[in-house]
Amino acid sequence: MKIHTARCSGATNMYLAGIPTIAIMKITGHKTEREFMKYIKITEEQTALELMSHPYFSGK
Repeated sequence: MKIHTARCSGATNMYLAGIPTIAIMKITGHKTEREFMKYIKITEEQTALELMSHPYFSGK
């Protein structure tokens, strides 16, 4: 179980660091982005913070 937790945490941290989803999916073996997004379990707060820093919403 520890290996799965570490793999899940690693994938989540890579996603939050801005690594493209498709690249992480090649490491985790997920075939669909939908399944990958369920796997990494990003909170609503994390999603909001990610969107706030996106150039579309920051006026950059």
